[in-house]
Amino acid sequence: MATLLIAEFRSDQIGSPGPIAKVPPLAEQTITYTTSTASAAFNVGTAFVRIQTLADAAYLEFGAAPTATTANTIHLAADAVEYFAVTAGQKVAAYDGAS
Repeated sequence: MATLLIAEFRSDQIGSPGPIAKVPPLAEQTITYTTSTASAAFNVGTAFVRIQTLADAAYLEFGAAPTATTANTIHLAADAVEYFAVTAGQKVAAYDGAS
């Protein structure tokens, strides 16, 4: 089973002189996935998230009730980190692409 780490940040947690997240994050989540698995809804105030894959790649989909597939989602390589602007209340779903 693959693992996805999610850290949520407010818009005022964007550092200067560039897009550097200030810690601690507003909230953190960990989801394990093989088939499409969604996170909990992002907190009120969450403006962007830091997504990190552990060991396995992930296909991602964002939305109110997201379903990640290999056909219509963002692909994040194994052991990768990426930041995404989001809306509070959205979720992210992850899928390993093989199950």
